[in-house]
Amino acid sequence: MPLAENWVRQLKKRGLEPIHLTPEQRVEKEKQEAAMFTQQWEKQDRTKYIKASLWGEEKARSFKFSDWLPEKQANEQRAKEVGNQAYRIMRQLAVEPFNVFLNGEAGTGKTSLALAIMDGLSDKCTNMFVSVIEWRDMTYQSFHDEKLQQQLAVVEKYMREVDVLILDDFGKDTQREAKEKMAGMLFRLADARKGKTTIITSNDNELALTKKYDMATLSRLIPSNPNHVIDMTDMADVREV
Repeated sequence: MPLAENWVRQLKKRGLEPIHLTPEQRVEKEKQEAAMFTQQWEKQDRTKYIKASLWGEEKARSFKFSDWLPEKQANEQRAKEVGNQAYRIMRQLAVEPFNVFLNGEAGTGKTSLALAIMDGLSDKCTNMFVSVIEWRDMTYQSFHDEKLQQQLAVVEKYMREVDVLILDDFGKDTQREAKEKMAGMLFRLADARKGKTTIITSNDNELALTKKYDMATLSRLIPSNPNHVIDMTDMADVREV
């Protein structure tokens, strides 16, 4: 007895009636199943990047634009303008990738807004957060640790290929560290990320960064378009605005 007939017979013994699909219904069913598997794969793919993030002193967290509270700033109007600029940038990034630079004193909300931009893109893009200092320390520690070297290799691979990468606390390393080690690491990363989005936060302005890094590195990381630079130097330290 053919296998199909035997299968139908077994179903009927159990009181079940086989469902006969038309060719059109079968095609539609296959499309739905393919879409479901694709969605599951994309979700898993997004998760691997965020799980490999290097948070450093910044605890793993998320931040949405609805969490931005301008009233915590002394200059509430300025805080609204900064939040609106970040939101406009997020909308533009949904259409085309480019780099973003947020600079200002510690505690003004640079990281929060960077995370808000990343959150707004999370449905369409893979995301990753990397503390530059944590990346530097991990690199130094890996010199004599084979297991850590393997972990670092995966992290750096993901940093190169993820759609949206936050580089937090850029420029926090000393001038000597920047020139001797970090400049080369950042140059190679920036070169590999052409055509992707890198969101950079820093306590230093662009002029201060030129004293630490060469222009070849900075030109690949810091956007030349002033609309993609969020200047928060005139805002106060309020912590988690």
